[in-house]
Amino acid sequence: MVYKYCENRNFEDLASGKVIVHKAGYPNFPVRLAQEIFSRCLHHLDDPDSVCIYDPCCGGGYLLTVLGFLNYERIKTIMASDISDDAIQLANENLSLLDKNGLKKRIRQINDLLSLHNKNSHIDALNSATNLLDILANSTHEIERKVFKADVLSNIPLDNANFKADIIFTDVPYGNLVEWQNGNKDNINLLDQLLPITKEKTVVAICSDKSQKFQSDNFQRIEKQVIGKRLFQIFRLVNLGLT
Repeated sequence: MVYKYCENRNFEDLASGKVIVHKAGYPNFPVRLAQEIFSRCLHHLDDPDSVCIYDPCCGGGYLLTVLGFLNYERIKTIMASDISDDAIQLANENLSLLDKNGLKKRIRQINDLLSLHNKNSHIDALNSATNLLDILANSTHEIERKVFKADVLSNIPLDNANFKADIIFTDVPYGNLVEWQNGNKDNINLLDQLLPITKEKTVVAICSDKSQKFQSDNFQRIEKQVIGKRLFQIFRLVNLGLT
């Protein structure tokens, strides 16, 4: 993997289960890879500032929370959806960390754990939370966030969604920890399902295993790369009549 944009640095503050909440059964995503793919998506936008990013398979919201902290000044809106009520609850909890009040609430939780157990891991978590709070304190705005329930592979697409995304970035289920809950893995028409919430220049990044195919006459693949067992692809619209 050749990293064009994201240097190899310490991302410990964003480790899953430290400040960002982790629960069993929810996959993580490599932080450096997430930032690299997001940066590549930005490269394909005419206006890479004040973007709206959407994850239609958000799980516990880890990917979006990480990207929010790393790109706080560039992201205006985060939209997230999942078919699972439990996932939505966890995603709401994690994305709330991108708000000062939400992060301060998490700091109080960690302080309570430290008082009860006096573990070094809780001290480390408090230090990381303080570093993340500095990001929010130094920001000139607050990221808008919304988490909602949706089955992105249903017969009813996102017609009623009241937003348009600049970047759609998702790590789809591929079997180690999670599966498509509706059982559909082959011949997934995911790209066309996303059409109602795209703009003319929307960029779509999909991470999956190598067996899943994502094809549509409405989208052109502009990047593809395999990293271990993971495949990421970046698409943009072919039909520029969309607004």
